[in-house]
Amino acid sequence: MNYLIENGLLKNRILRHVLYWVAFNLFFGFIWGTYDSNFSKSIIIQLSLLPSRILLVYITLYYLIPKFILKKQIVLFLFFYSALLVFITIFIQKPILWYFVRPYYLVDWQEEDYLSIISVVNTLFEINRAAIIPMVIAFYRIYYTNQKKLLMLEKDQLKSELTHLKNQIHPHFLFNTLNNLYSLILKRSDKAEDAILKLSDLMRYMLYETNPNRVSLYKEINYLKNYINLEKLRLEEGSNINFITEIDKDYRIAPFILIPFIENVFKHGAINHKINGPSITVIAKHNTLTLHTVNYKRTKNYYDKGVGLENVKKRLGLLYTDKYTLEKKETEFQFELTLKLHLI
Repeated sequence: MNYLIENGLLKNRILRHVLYWVAFNLFFGFIWGTYDSNFSKSIIIQLSLLPSRILLVYITLYYLIPKFILKKQIVLFLFFYSALLVFITIFIQKPILWYFVRPYYLVDWQEEDYLSIISVVNTLFEINRAAIIPMVIAFYRIYYTNQKKLLMLEKDQLKSELTHLKNQIHPHFLFNTLNNLYSLILKRSDKAEDAILKLSDLMRYMLYETNPNRVSLYKEINYLKNYINLEKLRLEEGSNINFITEIDKDYRIAPFILIPFIENVFKHGAINHKINGPSITVIAKHNTLTLHTVNYKRTKNYYDKGVGLENVKKRLGLLYTDKYTLEKKETEFQFELTLKLHLI
């Protein structure tokens, strides 16, 4: 069927409908013709009943379904479809059977009454057969179209939300960094100039290299290194910060997915430990990235602090769904966090 459609043989709507009615009449003509082996008579009977079937099918397809099904008025559709079916059965199908088919092709056919309940019900079911396949196809197309629209809406909504969340990281990061620069300038530190250069490098990456949904892991790690070096400028001399990376190849990762965890190490952790300072480890091997941070606590409710961390938790749910785990361990003095991402 797909081959025929792709090659244009079934793209023409009229041709598809003609083929359906030909197949329908030949099929039931053959089925009923097996009773007396008179297939030509059976096909003629099927053709004589075609007007009522066509009327039912096309009123349903081009009026009832658009008017009620597309507006999700299922009860009204069922009511009017049933009424149409009864009307066509009594006033079109039955007269054709009674005054044309029976006298000429079914002479031995005995029927008690024109409007007997059994006769009407049998005729009703018989005419309804013609509408089953077209309605199933119509309902499937409506369902498929609605699902496609729903997926597009979800995709657009996801893209919009991810863009919004990613953009929120920028002012949050700038707020922290500018505070650091302000502190260095107040101290008239020689580190201020170096900090501005590092900030320029960070901004270049943020503005020009993170538009895709996935970026190079190497570049993202370099961004983290620059950020950590920038943070070091405001710390006491000799502050011990361990940043370890181990990567077996360049993966693709969502931009800014790791930085909020690093930001929280500096924002809410006790950094100025010359011996037991914070530890940040990023290991990417065998399609799995593990981010592990350990540091002494400076504030209570460490994990719940920070706009950036809340944003990244939402982004993790949207971008990686069931392909990540986030665990935390907390003692009175220390906080430990482990993020694992399945990378492609």
